[in-house]
Amino acid sequence: MSKSLLFLSYLFPPRGGAGVQRPLKFCKYLPQFGWNPLVVANGGTAADFVTTMQDPTLLKDLPEGAVVRYTALTPAERRNFERYQSRLRQKFTATDPMGWWVDPAVRLAMELYHEHHPSAIFVTMSPFTSAEAGIRLKHLTRLPLILDLRDPWAMDETKIYQTRWHAWRDWAAMRRAMLAADLVIMNTPESKRAAEESFRFRPETKVISLTNGFDADDFGHSTIDPAPPDVLRIVHTGMFHSEMAKTWDDLYAGKGLINKLKCPRRPINLWTRTPRYLLAAMQKAVSTGQIPEGKLELVLVGEVTENDRQMVESSPAARMSRLLGYRTHTESVGWLQSADLLFLPNHTPLDGGPALIVPGKTYEYLGSQRPILSMGPAGDMKNFIQQANAGDATPGDDTEAAAQILIKAYTQKIQKRPTRKPDQKIVESFERKPLAQKLAQELNELMNRSDRRASPN
Repeated sequence: MSKSLLFLSYLFPPRGGAGVQRPLKFCKYLPQFGWNPLVVANGGTAADFVTTMQDPTLLKDLPEGAVVRYTALTPAERRNFERYQSRLRQKFTATDPMGWWVDPAVRLAMELYHEHHPSAIFVTMSPFTSAEAGIRLKHLTRLPLILDLRDPWAMDETKIYQTRWHAWRDWAAMRRAMLAADLVIMNTPESKRAAEESFRFRPETKVISLTNGFDADDFGHSTIDPAPPDVLRIVHTGMFHSEMAKTWDDLYAGKGLINKLKCPRRPINLWTRTPRYLLAAMQKAVSTGQIPEGKLELVLVGEVTENDRQMVESSPAARMSRLLGYRTHTESVGWLQSADLLFLPNHTPLDGGPALIVPGKTYEYLGSQRPILSMGPAGDMKNFIQQANAGDATPGDDTEAAAQILIKAYTQKIQKRPTRKPDQKIVESFERKPLAQKLAQELNELMNRSDRRASPN
């Protein structure tokens, strides 16, 4: 017998971007395993500085009869939203500026609760203030609460807080949410380990790792032509972090009083999550003569900021680069399949430890079966690529090693030599459907535990 799941997802189609993929694919596949999501998504306003990208084509993934409702703001909630947009209010916001969404999300979720009598509450984040909506709903309904963290919240090593007070407040908010949850889902093994080391959970709370993934149904529909047989095409999909990397530079330089007050969660090199080092490696590879001029191209598919554009256009590799901007998910996957090599960067912790974050594009790269150039630190991203035999990995700033990988890939293409064959068993472990099945199994186990606690001795 199917059960219903109150499913809070601030980001959801028709919005586009990477943040909607995980909730969308759970909603696509969970009904096949006995759980029907009742989606509460943000519809009250898109003026939230998260993303303006729209991709209505994603809605085709929803099964027939899917229940998706979008929040609409009452006049009082609209005023609350406007208060959250004030610069003064945002200076004192430790977690994120989307706390205004809690009231409309709870109101709409309670309507669904009374209509459908769900068995549990599922909140996928970010924004992380959505956890407060989950906590309120748990108190109102007495249903088990599942928190799904698409990023590691206050443990996110890319975060720079305005002050230590802000860092403490955000950590306290995460700790409160972890204590309220009955099931906590981290999206990488490293972030699961870090959460268990950092927080004291209730004995009955289970913490698991459930990665992002790729949907096999998304592949095989490409209309993008491959590169000519004598051209090596490198493709990157998604966003970079050039603006934030500049913020880190200012922090390290200690410019002004404000930067002296700021508190980074963990010192990192964020430039390794931009095209900076790949562009340098491309120029090196061509300058050796082993890749002729005009036979190497970089295609950047995804939202491009002004800093991204300036970085590419000011590089000697500019003539080898194409910036396509945002594309529908179908077209983005098509570009992956057209690639000879996929560029996968990640930020680099300066303490030498592993990164807690795996970029979401990693899984679709694996699903594309195309060779990957991974540039980043030790951690899950590198482990996944190596375990799957899916490509080559270098430190994020090692332009010499990256140049040699480009030369090797070009030579293999010219000589029509076969590239490595990925381990299909490992690649398939990241498919969205079996990941949804694992989630359904965890939900069933959670309900069994809840039933045992509720039954009389």
